[in-house]
Amino acid sequence: MLRAYFARHKSASTWARSILHEAAFALNLKVDTIHVPDQWAPYDSLGDYIRATRPDLLIMTNAKPEWVDTLPETRAFHLIRDPRDIVVSGYFSHLHSHPEVVGGVPWPELVAHRRNLRTLDEAGGLLAEVEFSGMFLDPMAQWDYARAGVLEVRMEDAITDPVKSWSAILGHLDLLTPEGSGPEQARMAAVRWNVAARRGIPKALAYPRHVLPRLPLRRLPGAYVADACARFSFNRLAKGRERGQEDVHSHYRRGVAGDWRNHLAAEHLTAFRARYGDLVERLGYEW
Repeated sequence: MLRAYFARHKSASTWARSILHEAAFALNLKVDTIHVPDQWAPYDSLGDYIRATRPDLLIMTNAKPEWVDTLPETRAFHLIRDPRDIVVSGYFSHLHSHPEVVGGVPWPELVAHRRNLRTLDEAGGLLAEVEFSGMFLDPMAQWDYARAGVLEVRMEDAITDPVKSWSAILGHLDLLTPEGSGPEQARMAAVRWNVAARRGIPKALAYPRHVLPRLPLRRLPGAYVADACARFSFNRLAKGRERGQEDVHSHYRRGVAGDWRNHLAAEHLTAFRARYGDLVERLGYEW
């Protein structure tokens, strides 16, 4: 069965992808990341492409329902965020840090949007960002939140208790060994061996791992979750900053929930409501 991560822009997707890529490397799973339809252009649909290429894990960075509907049977998770925080995070990212080519795919809309943002003050830029965010928020509004086989996860919960959230995610994807099913230490040793060449550490394992084969491993040990959450913590990804310490030029700008309250004024919230209606409430957040 296909496993998948349905991502949303500025919703901890880089963090989630980092954890998933290492997990897939440890288990020798084939990963395919889809950003735009051009990537499956030779095929009639995303589903046809997936059936032909047969990845073990699909990552979609802006999953649209009509694309997902074409997939074969899938076990997946969908990670969302308060849309108002997506707007604010998007504004700073699109102004300063987001790459204009992602995974080899150019993003011309971002180039034009960034050029416009640079002519505006923050208040005007946030108004422009409210409209630009439609390409991310409209698919969230159209999404079926009771879709079979899909675990719905909020970013706010995932960053509050990452070990609990990632245990649920990896368990749902059937990538985690059930509790009480064997020697955790041996499985963790196999994980460390398998990923040593990718991590480059410890050096005592990294060099021989380049020339010696991986160890067979079907699922990750439960202890892997805490290890991965520590390795990919905000502090490490942000090069020493703690959550809440801001660097507007970093992809990992602040790492907190509810930052929209610090930036969105009445005019921005009015524009958001006019463009997206009750999306905030429909996703379970308070207005």
